[in-house]
Amino acid sequence: MESLLNIKEAAAFFNVSEMTVRRWTNSGALNCYRVGGKKERRFRMRDLLEFLDPGQRETIGRDKMVPLGTGSIEVPDNSHLSHLCLNDAEALDVGISFLQQGIARKETAMLVTARANLEKFVNLLELRGIDVEKTISRNLLHICHGLQTPRAMSAYIGKKIDAAKGSFRLFGDMTWVREKGWRMETTRQLEAASNILPASSGRLFLCQYPLASFSGEELMMVEETHRYTLYKSALQESPYFSLH
Repeated sequence: MESLLNIKEAAAFFNVSEMTVRRWTNSGALNCYRVGGKKERRFRMRDLLEFLDPGQRETIGRDKMVPLGTGSIEVPDNSHLSHLCLNDAEALDVGISFLQQGIARKETAMLVTARANLEKFVNLLELRGIDVEKTISRNLLHICHGLQTPRAMSAYIGKKIDAAKGSFRLFGDMTWVREKGWRMETTRQLEAASNILPASSGRLFLCQYPLASFSGEELMMVEETHRYTLYKSALQESPYFSLH
């Protein structure tokens, strides 16, 4: 019986990160097998060798990684991530660091937050040395409290992306859906819509869900609609993610 390689061994074979190998398998470019209850990836050597034909070889090592803003974590460009946070201090720190990183990189940033939390975010941005009013006037920061429907919200985000002169990152403090009175399935529609936007370089979405504010069923929805999850300062790929 042919021996199968694990993802660490496949990444070492290509001399790339495990996250890059995951992206290749997610896109269908690299064949893999799923084994065990956790559906872990396994690879045949013949598939790895076939992947190294001239047409594919050019892609090796070229996946663009961008800094998230939290610690030294980097994520694949054009990612849609969730952050499951334990408390208010962590929620603010991650959100502000994410936005600050984008502004420092001259990216267009968007903050979507509940009205009740806006002052906290603005004050902390100012404490970190960002002139919020000036940044908004230069169209480098947009602030929104969420719209009434997923379609309206998606259209609004799309317009801001189109108007951005360069890269774009969005931080969603998802307590705003509570303020709007959205049901779980309504939130799912918005999150799912973010996964089917046309692929575009220089785009990053981070949706933050405080554990104390959302039910287990809702957090399972989060895992199903985000490819990557940040939890306790560690980034992991969700085994439950699906585009459907």
